[in-house]
Amino acid sequence: MSQKIASLLRLADSAFPSGAFSQSFGLESAVASGGVFDAATLHAWLDAYLVDGWATLDGAALVLALRDGIAPLALDEVVTAATHAVECRLANARMTAAILDTLRAMGVTSDRLDAYARAVGEKRAHGVPALAFGLAYGALEVDWRDAFVACASGTLASLAAVGTRAIPLGQRATARVLWTLREATARALAAAERAREPADLGSQAFAAERDAFEHRALDGRLFAS
Repeated sequence: MSQKIASLLRLADSAFPSGAFSQSFGLESAVASGGVFDAATLHAWLDAYLVDGWATLDGAALVLALRDGIAPLALDEVVTAATHAVECRLANARMTAAILDTLRAMGVTSDRLDAYARAVGEKRAHGVPALAFGLAYGALEVDWRDAFVACASGTLASLAAVGTRAIPLGQRATARVLWTLREATARALAAAERAREPADLGSQAFAAERDAFEHRALDGRLFAS
Protein backbone atom coordinates (compact mmCIF):
# COMPACT_ATOMS: atom_id res chain seq x y z
CA MET A 1 0.00 0.00 0.00
CA SER A 2 1.38 3.43 -0.91
CA GLN A 3 2.19 5.76 1.96
CA LYS A 4 -0.12 8.41 0.46
CA ILE A 5 -3.11 6.06 0.56
CA ALA A 6 -2.24 4.91 4.06
CA SER A 7 -1.95 8.50 5.28
CA LEU A 8 -5.19 9.54 3.55
CA LEU A 9 -7.09 6.65 5.14
CA ARG A 10 -5.69 7.48 8.57
CA LEU A 11 -6.68 11.14 8.41
CA ALA A 12 -10.12 10.36 6.91
CA ASP A 13 -10.89 7.72 9.54
CA SER A 14 -13.92 8.72 11.62
CA ALA A 15 -11.95 7.46 14.63
CA PHE A 16 -9.33 10.19 14.13
CA PRO A 17 -9.18 11.96 17.53
CA SER A 18 -10.67 15.30 16.48
CA GLY A 19 -13.54 15.32 18.97
CA ALA A 20 -16.09 15.33 16.13
CA PHE A 21 -17.93 12.39 17.73
CA SER A 22 -19.24 14.74 20.43
CA GLN A 23 -20.49 17.47 18.07
CA SER A 24 -23.83 17.41 16.21
CA PHE A 25 -23.76 20.73 14.30
CA GLY A 26 -27.55 20.89 14.62
CA LEU A 27 -28.36 17.26 13.78
CA GLU A 28 -29.45 16.53 17.34
CA SER A 29 -31.95 19.40 17.11
CA ALA A 30 -33.33 17.95 13.88
CA VAL A 31 -33.83 14.62 15.63
CA ALA A 32 -35.45 16.27 18.66
CA SER A 33 -37.88 18.24 16.48
CA GLY A 34 -38.91 15.13 14.54
CA GLY A 35 -37.38 16.23 11.26
CA VAL A 36 -34.87 13.36 11.29
CA PHE A 37 -36.25 10.04 12.51
CA ASP A 38 -35.02 7.24 10.23
CA ALA A 39 -32.39 6.39 7.61
CA ALA A 40 -34.15 8.25 4.80
CA THR A 41 -34.52 11.51 6.71
CA LEU A 42 -30.95 11.24 8.01
CA HIS A 43 -29.78 10.83 4.42
CA ALA A 44 -31.72 13.93 3.36
CA TRP A 45 -30.34 16.04 6.23
CA LEU A 46 -26.76 14.98 5.59
CA ASP A 47 -27.13 15.57 1.84
CA ALA A 48 -28.34 19.14 2.39
CA TYR A 49 -25.74 19.84 5.08
CA LEU A 50 -22.91 18.61 2.86
CA VAL A 51 -23.87 20.01 -0.55
CA ASP A 52 -25.55 23.28 0.43
CA GLY A 53 -23.42 24.18 3.43
CA TRP A 54 -20.16 22.39 4.16
CA ALA A 55 -19.08 22.07 0.52
CA THR A 56 -19.48 25.73 -0.35
CA LEU A 57 -17.98 27.03 2.90
CA ASP A 58 -15.54 24.75 4.74
CA GLY A 59 -14.94 22.45 1.77
CA ALA A 60 -14.46 25.32 -0.65
CA ALA A 61 -11.93 26.83 1.76
CA LEU A 62 -10.00 23.55 1.61
CA VAL A 63 -10.06 23.72 -2.20
CA LEU A 64 -8.86 27.32 -2.30
CA ALA A 65 -6.05 26.56 0.15
CA LEU A 66 -4.78 23.49 -1.71
CA ARG A 67 -5.64 24.15 -5.34
CA ASP A 68 -5.00 27.89 -5.45
CA GLY A 69 -2.59 28.44 -2.56
CA ILE A 70 -4.76 31.10 -0.90
CA ALA A 71 -3.61 32.07 2.60
CA PRO A 72 -5.26 29.87 5.26
CA LEU A 73 -5.70 32.80 7.66
CA ALA A 74 -7.81 34.70 5.13
CA LEU A 75 -9.95 31.63 4.57
CA ASP A 76 -10.24 30.97 8.32
CA GLU A 77 -11.55 34.50 8.82
CA VAL A 78 -14.26 34.17 6.15
CA VAL A 79 -15.41 30.69 7.21
CA THR A 80 -15.62 31.73 10.85
CA ALA A 81 -17.58 34.89 10.01
CA ALA A 82 -20.01 32.85 7.90
CA THR A 83 -20.53 30.26 10.66
CA HIS A 84 -23.39 31.98 12.42
CA ALA A 85 -24.19 29.64 15.31
CA VAL A 86 -21.88 30.34 18.26
CA GLU A 87 -21.79 26.70 19.30
CA CYS A 88 -20.62 25.67 15.83
CA ARG A 89 -17.80 28.21 15.93
CA LEU A 90 -16.77 26.89 19.34
CA ALA A 91 -16.97 23.32 18.05
CA ASN A 92 -14.76 24.22 15.09
CA ALA A 93 -12.18 25.82 17.38
CA ARG A 94 -12.07 22.81 19.73
CA MET A 95 -11.88 20.31 16.89
CA THR A 96 -9.16 22.24 15.07
CA ALA A 97 -7.01 22.37 18.20
CA ALA A 98 -7.44 18.61 18.66
CA ILE A 99 -6.64 17.91 14.99
CA LEU A 100 -3.51 20.05 15.06
CA ASP A 101 -2.31 18.44 18.30
CA THR A 102 -2.80 14.98 16.80
CA LEU A 103 -1.03 15.92 13.57
CA ARG A 104 1.88 17.25 15.61
CA ALA A 105 2.05 13.96 17.53
CA MET A 106 1.98 12.03 14.24
CA GLY A 107 4.82 14.12 12.83
CA VAL A 108 2.76 15.52 9.93
CA THR A 109 4.36 18.87 9.14
CA SER A 110 4.84 21.55 6.50
CA ASP A 111 5.54 25.26 6.55
CA ARG A 112 1.89 26.13 5.84
CA LEU A 113 0.48 23.65 8.36
CA ASP A 114 2.90 24.75 11.07
CA ALA A 115 2.14 28.43 10.43
CA TYR A 116 -1.60 27.76 10.70
CA ALA A 117 -1.09 25.77 13.91
CA ARG A 118 0.87 28.69 15.41
CA ALA A 119 -1.85 31.16 14.39
CA VAL A 120 -4.54 29.01 16.02
CA GLY A 121 -2.44 28.58 19.16
CA GLU A 122 -1.82 32.33 19.37
CA LYS A 123 -5.53 33.12 18.72
CA ARG A 124 -4.74 34.86 15.43
CA ALA A 125 -6.96 32.29 13.73
CA HIS A 126 -10.18 30.84 15.10
CA GLY A 127 -9.84 27.31 13.75
CA VAL A 128 -11.51 25.53 10.84
CA PRO A 129 -11.22 21.71 10.82
CA ALA A 130 -11.37 21.46 7.03
CA LEU A 131 -8.40 23.80 6.74
CA ALA A 132 -6.38 21.85 9.31
CA PHE A 133 -7.10 18.58 7.52
CA GLY A 134 -6.57 20.18 4.12
CA LEU A 135 -3.14 21.51 5.05
CA ALA A 136 -2.26 18.08 6.44
CA TYR A 137 -3.26 16.44 3.15
CA GLY A 138 -1.21 19.07 1.36
CA ALA A 139 1.79 18.24 3.54
CA LEU A 140 1.38 14.61 2.47
CA GLU A 141 1.15 15.66 -1.20
CA VAL A 142 -2.40 14.34 -1.60
CA ASP A 143 -4.28 15.70 -4.63
CA TRP A 144 -6.74 18.44 -3.64
CA ARG A 145 -9.71 16.53 -5.07
CA ASP A 146 -8.82 13.43 -3.07
CA ALA A 147 -8.29 15.61 -0.01
CA PHE A 148 -11.75 17.13 -0.42
CA VAL A 149 -13.44 13.74 -0.80
CA ALA A 150 -11.57 12.35 2.20
CA CYS A 151 -12.47 15.32 4.39
CA ALA A 152 -16.10 15.28 3.24
CA SER A 153 -16.32 11.53 3.89
CA GLY A 154 -14.92 11.96 7.39
CA THR A 155 -17.39 14.76 8.11
CA LEU A 156 -20.32 12.65 6.94
CA ALA A 157 -19.14 9.64 8.95
CA SER A 158 -18.91 11.69 12.15
CA LEU A 159 -22.38 13.16 11.67
CA ALA A 160 -23.88 9.82 10.70
CA ALA A 161 -22.52 8.42 13.97
CA VAL A 162 -24.49 11.17 15.74
CA GLY A 163 -27.61 9.96 13.94
CA THR A 164 -26.86 6.37 14.89
CA ARG A 165 -26.97 7.29 18.56
CA ALA A 166 -29.59 10.05 18.58
CA ILE A 167 -32.33 8.50 16.39
CA PRO A 168 -31.25 5.67 17.19
CA LEU A 169 -30.28 3.77 14.05
CA GLY A 170 -28.59 0.42 13.48
CA GLN A 171 -25.00 0.23 12.30
CA ARG A 172 -25.93 -1.47 9.02
CA ALA A 173 -28.56 1.18 8.27
CA THR A 174 -25.98 3.89 8.93
CA ALA A 175 -23.50 2.16 6.62
CA ARG A 176 -26.11 2.14 3.84
CA VAL A 177 -26.77 5.85 4.36
CA LEU A 178 -23.08 6.66 4.01
CA TRP A 179 -22.67 4.43 0.97
CA THR A 180 -25.56 6.10 -0.85
CA LEU A 181 -24.14 9.56 -0.08
CA ARG A 182 -21.32 8.97 -2.58
CA GLU A 183 -23.29 10.83 -5.25
CA ALA A 184 -23.84 13.74 -2.87
CA THR A 185 -20.09 13.86 -2.27
CA ALA A 186 -19.51 14.17 -6.01
CA ARG A 187 -22.03 17.04 -6.18
CA ALA A 188 -20.33 18.64 -3.19
CA LEU A 189 -16.96 18.58 -4.95
CA ALA A 190 -18.49 20.12 -8.07
CA ALA A 191 -19.97 22.91 -5.93
CA ALA A 192 -16.75 23.53 -3.99
CA GLU A 193 -14.48 23.72 -7.01
CA ARG A 194 -16.46 26.63 -8.44
CA ALA A 195 -14.96 28.88 -5.75
CA ARG A 196 -12.19 31.18 -7.03
CA GLU A 197 -11.60 33.51 -4.08
CA PRO A 198 -12.55 33.84 -0.39
CA ALA A 199 -15.51 36.07 -1.28
CA ASP A 200 -17.09 33.07 -3.02
CA LEU A 201 -17.43 31.16 0.25
CA GLY A 202 -20.93 30.85 1.70
CA SER A 203 -23.68 28.52 2.85
CA GLN A 204 -27.23 27.85 1.69
CA ALA A 205 -27.95 25.11 4.25
CA PHE A 206 -30.52 27.23 6.04
CA ALA A 207 -32.40 24.36 7.71
CA ALA A 208 -29.18 22.98 9.18
CA GLU A 209 -28.22 26.46 10.41
CA ARG A 210 -31.61 26.80 12.10
CA ASP A 211 -31.09 23.41 13.75
CA ALA A 212 -27.66 24.55 14.96
CA PHE A 213 -29.12 27.72 16.50
CA GLU A 214 -31.81 25.71 18.30
CA HIS A 215 -29.43 23.15 19.73
CA ARG A 216 -28.38 25.15 22.77
CA ALA A 217 -32.03 25.29 23.94
CA LEU A 218 -32.46 21.50 24.04
CA ASP A 219 -32.91 19.77 27.39
CA GLY A 220 -30.80 16.72 28.14
CA ARG A 221 -28.49 17.06 25.16
CA LEU A 222 -26.25 14.19 24.12
CA PHE A 223 -23.90 16.31 22.02
CA ALA A 224 -21.95 19.52 22.47
CA SER A 225 -23.20 21.55 19.56
